[in-house]
Amino acid sequence: MYPDTPSPDSLPPIQKFTNVVVGPSSDRMTPGVQWPDFGAQHHARLLRRGKPVCTRPTIPDGKLAVMAQPAIFISMYDNHFGHMVSETVPRLAQPLAELPADWPLIFTCDTRFGPPHPSPMFRAVMEWLDIPLSRLQFCNTPTLFRELHVPAQAEHLDGPDPTPAQYLDLLDARIEAKLPKAAPEGVAFVSRAALDVEKGYHAGERYLVACLEELGVRIVYPEKLPLATQMKIYAQSRHLVFSEGSALHGRQLFGRRDQHIWVLRRRQRSHIAQAQIAPRCAQLSYVPCFAGALHVIGGDGQPIRFAMSTLYRVGPLLDHFEQMGLPLRRLWEQPLYERVRDTDILRWLARMYHPKLAHWLRPQNTPDYMLAQFGELGLEHLLPEARAIMAQPPAA
Repeated sequence: MYPDTPSPDSLPPIQKFTNVVVGPSSDRMTPGVQWPDFGAQHHARLLRRGKPVCTRPTIPDGKLAVMAQPAIFISMYDNHFGHMVSETVPRLAQPLAELPADWPLIFTCDTRFGPPHPSPMFRAVMEWLDIPLSRLQFCNTPTLFRELHVPAQAEHLDGPDPTPAQYLDLLDARIEAKLPKAAPEGVAFVSRAALDVEKGYHAGERYLVACLEELGVRIVYPEKLPLATQMKIYAQSRHLVFSEGSALHGRQLFGRRDQHIWVLRRRQRSHIAQAQIAPRCAQLSYVPCFAGALHVIGGDGQPIRFAMSTLYRVGPLLDHFEQMGLPLRRLWEQPLYERVRDTDILRWLARMYHPKLAHWLRPQNTPDYMLAQFGELGLEHLLPEARAIMAQPPAA
């Protein structure tokens, strides 16, 4: 078991359980393990904001496969980069350092799991951490594990506690040889401008990217680069600027560097990954450039916040880059930016209101609901074009 009050700089000891039933899992909120005395478990369960949030799985009665060899439970198989890096990877460094190298790493998965899984993204993360795929075992049938070890989740989505120093030490020791030896220098901007529209972005970010390129800033589109290349760029940048999103979690794949990390907010007062990123860098800043956002709501009536089309507060945005020594004001042409911004907003509306793959959005996002947002954000000049987009028939 683990101490009731472990040191904030240390990881709790890895826990050992015997005769544990593990079943398939199709979602991260039910990882599939029937931990004994489930409600009293803490570190064995999925944690968010420092609290266990996963539910006890229901595993049908019947014959169980039996795993006699000692094994290490890591997580359910997660194919979302941000969640995998922030919730799965934090269980890996400690057992890789402390437990035998021939013990399998267990991931639960859906009963339909099979080729061509695991995904290229999942394999890339394993390769970055020097974990051979042969060591991974994916559990999609009810199985009795005679001896199952589970490390604590060293980092939790949205904190609140800072990442333990011991975890960063273990992580750095594992990947140190892969990172540049030279001191970080220069500026890199990690952009969302090349993502699919429905994944959300800053309207007008394409214009910002063009200006920064003219100023010599390195532009990074994570989805277009091998993971190892991304990590090396992140590590060698003195100023690393992220357009807020899952790419920021990529910085959790290594530990400490002497750099300043900046996050351009896409949500009001967001401090995404603050407790995890701050211990890794010399300085962390969240740029107050959020000026509101257009959004759609899901079937539950709640805004789908990751998919918003966010507007910049231009003044703080320009101040941020000037503070870094980049004369962005010298290049910035407000009318040109506004034209790009407006084009991006209408592209977003066409995709989100009349989508090919998510037609379920249309019923609850009525024209009145959407057009009211344009007025609230000072975008009345776009109302005629917005109405025309929403007048199109639903997707077949």
